[in-house]
Amino acid sequence: MTTPFPNIRTLDLQSEDPGTDDLVSRMNVFLSEFSWAKQTGNVWVARSIPGVFGLFLVELNAVSASVDPYTWVVVGDIPPAYISTVYAASPKEALKGYLAEMGAWVKAVENDEAVDDLMPVNGAPTKENAEALKLRLSFLESEILPSLN
Repeated sequence: MTTPFPNIRTLDLQSEDPGTDDLVSRMNVFLSEFSWAKQTGNVWVARSIPGVFGLFLVELNAVSASVDPYTWVVVGDIPPAYISTVYAASPKEALKGYLAEMGAWVKAVENDEAVDDLMPVNGAPTKENAEALKLRLSFLESEILPSLN
């Protein structure tokens, strides 16, 4: 299977690090929450750190013309999210988008602002959750982002 974007590899759980299957399972559960996200079964790995972080590209069966054929999915010890390839044409752009969206959530919570119009986060908008997410985002920005293309 050819990769639709550079700097990613086809998912092969037999050759991935142990624990990547858990990240893939989390990704599948997350995507199953959206009726438009019908997977073809084609998945590529941009980065996998089992138990911590996974950035995958998933091919979708477009249920309508408004559904992109591919979406990036971020999972791990962080809130899951999807990022359209329309806005992120590379793993690095996908992670930058994730960091920006989650950073906006952290900032809103820190400033006692509403989070209703922001990317959903699977946690209560508390200062404690914002601080925990901020630490994880800092790690992703300093340790993972520079290594992505």
